[in-house]
Amino acid sequence: MTVPTKTRTGLAAVAVLLAVFLLAGCGVGRGSAVELKSGDPIRVGVIPVADFAPVYIAADEGYFADEGLNVKTQVMQNAAAIAPSVINGQLQFGTAAAPPFLAAVQKGLPLEAVANGTSIAADPKKDPSALVAAPGSGISRAKDLEGRTVAVNALSSIVHVTAAAAVKADGGDPAKVTFVAMPFPDMIPALARGAVDAASLVEPFYARSVAQGARVLANPYSAVLKPNGTFTVIFTAQPFIETNPDVVEKFARAINRASVEAARDPQKVGAVLAKYGKLPPDVFARIRVPMYSDKLDTAALANTADLMRGLGFLPGGVDVEGAVWKK
Repeated sequence: MTVPTKTRTGLAAVAVLLAVFLLAGCGVGRGSAVELKSGDPIRVGVIPVADFAPVYIAADEGYFADEGLNVKTQVMQNAAAIAPSVINGQLQFGTAAAPPFLAAVQKGLPLEAVANGTSIAADPKKDPSALVAAPGSGISRAKDLEGRTVAVNALSSIVHVTAAAAVKADGGDPAKVTFVAMPFPDMIPALARGAVDAASLVEPFYARSVAQGARVLANPYSAVLKPNGTFTVIFTAQPFIETNPDVVEKFARAINRASVEAARDPQKVGAVLAKYGKLPPDVFARIRVPMYSDKLDTAALANTADLMRGLGFLPGGVDVEGAVWKK
């Protein structure tokens, strides 16, 4: 498949980022190698969506404190902003969906996933992702998106990769689809005014779009990714792991504890989304909550890497085993 120009631009940005670090002097990621002392702040870059609710739950429920960690969350908008901050030591941990994480690793950035963010629900009825078409567009299936414009939150993001895969799975050619990047909150108004023909969404925007008449063409996550497998991760830099192995172990243990709690009690997810994401409780009651698990599934990450490579989102293979922290 020929990768669209906009996708190549997204991949090129990762390459430029790597080049900047290589030119910076002492080696990629060495800025993260500072040894933390007891009580030093540990900063986590978090995208304020349901996928990373366990980070907030671990903070609010005192799981980090139980491990003796002074964790501070910092709201970020996307993985492209988080990864450089983790590499240079401004953040100690970051959050990302699998595709941008894998793309960064494939380009040589020394990152390792240390905990699961969320996993794929095998049942489409529990899938928080949706590829939707504008009301009255005449689009009835994913293949119909050839020659159309589809909104994604970021080029080469998980919603972009899975939307392209859904088009291909339906017999279409994703290279004939124009994918444009825009924030999730802007997608529903764009659909309403005809600025885009379709959008690849996640909750709570999925429920909002359907309420306004959008037609669901596919639930991409459950359709193309490994059932019950990892699709978002919490990561850090390899030099930070080498210098602070005990911190990483304690941090991962707190996150895993929070993931189990999120799966057990979804209302705690709703509470942190209301507090940190300003999501009204009545909206939370209508959305499909992601699947939380303390299992970091290396096989699922490898499957996602293979999917990305097959669709042209990655120029080569990824050492997935090397990109997952070994306790």
